Amino acid sequence: MNIPNYVIAGILVIATWPANAEQISGRELLAFCVGSDGDGGKRYCDGYIAAAIETHATWALWDRLERVFCFPEGDKFDYALGAAVEYLQEHTLELDYEASSLVLSSLNKAYPCQ
Repeated sequence: MNIPNYVIAGILVIATWPANAEQISGRELLAFCVGSDGDGGKRYCDGYIAAAIETHATWALWDRLERVFCFPEGDKFDYALGAAVEYLQEHTLELDYEASSLVLSSLNKAYPCQ
């Protein structure tokens, strides 16, 4: 499997970001994704969404949960980023919820499994 460099960079940013006992909110994730934080914020956004996708895929593979989204053919990370940001921008009343739940909700809405 060929993982894009921006995904690897994002995961490294997450790994080196200061540890925090709390999950980030959708509001915080949206700020990273579209904010003026520069490349660091964008890499964090990309890595966060990639980690949510991979965690979900792993749990589904292990039969711990049912898959809630299915990407069409192509680059799943490009699909995911657009869907997640659009969802966060359109669902402003949900922005205080945990970002990981909102990412999965966005992907479920955009790419439901048949």
